[in-house]
Amino acid sequence: MINKDVYKNLYFKVGRILFPAVIVAAVLCTLLLTPLDMDETIRAVAAVDLQTLFLVLVLSLVNYAFRFWRWTMFLGGRKAPVPVGRHLAIYVAGFALTATPGKAGETMRSLYLRPFGIPPSKSLAAFYAERLLDLIVISALAMLLVTHSDPVVRALGLSGAAIATGLLAMQYPRVTALIEGAAAGWPARGARLASVAAGFLRDVHAMMTPRIALSGTLLGLVAWAGEGLGTYLVVRSMGLDLDLSLAVGIYATAMIAGVLSFLPGGLGGTEVVMTSLLIYAGASAPVAVAATIVVRLATLWFAVALGLGAWLGLEAARGLKPRE
Repeated sequence: MINKDVYKNLYFKVGRILFPAVIVAAVLCTLLLTPLDMDETIRAVAAVDLQTLFLVLVLSLVNYAFRFWRWTMFLGGRKAPVPVGRHLAIYVAGFALTATPGKAGETMRSLYLRPFGIPPSKSLAAFYAERLLDLIVISALAMLLVTHSDPVVRALGLSGAAIATGLLAMQYPRVTALIEGAAAGWPARGARLASVAAGFLRDVHAMMTPRIALSGTLLGLVAWAGEGLGTYLVVRSMGLDLDLSLAVGIYATAMIAGVLSFLPGGLGGTEVVMTSLLIYAGASAPVAVAATIVVRLATLWFAVALGLGAWLGLEAARGLKPRE
């Protein structure tokens, strides 16, 4: 007879995937059933002139550049054993798999960094530190919604503050000690996993010196605020009178929703929340949909395209890589 705990674990795993998917599907169905003037949507997309689109793509490049700068800080800065050009190509190649749950596919960088003497444990710790700072920074940017008087919008901003506070609390060194202490009475396999988790957190703590944590947070703020500014430029070009702080807050909140949906690349969750918030801010449904499409193409899918190009370049130059 199968243990009941097996069923409980199975239900939990299936529910963790299906629950957010059902919510997103329900909202998508609601949006799809809402009359949408496709001609107006196309006109709204066409209203984004080439100069604005160019600026938005440049802001996305600024985002990637500042995040790469922060990434190299985690791995030793100028002392990192990887040539800068190759390191940049490896970092950007990770974007090819950014549309995976939690962006976990980006950990493929470890395969290309290992021949340069950077162990997977260190690059994975850097990946975790990067995701952590991104979530904290994006949650902080979502707090910009608090400055607006509408109670619903302010509540979303406060949720960003709560997430940022929780993430910071999780990094307290005592958490590592608690994990190791709790694992003492666990079965052998659980104790080993807890030991690996504690060691991983120690690697992250060693990386996150006060100087690097502060610098990394500032770099992340500039990087993600840049993409928020891109959102502002897009909606303004479509004729929506939205102030900068609200546009950045909407972008950040939509990004958080994508993360919390546990869906690959936040697909569905991010788009639904961004479209809904833009409609709530006064945009018509066609304009909100058009703005969301342009923003996601210029951020997520632009990154994926660059990542695929860098990945192909690395594979083409595979024979030039140092051998283990």
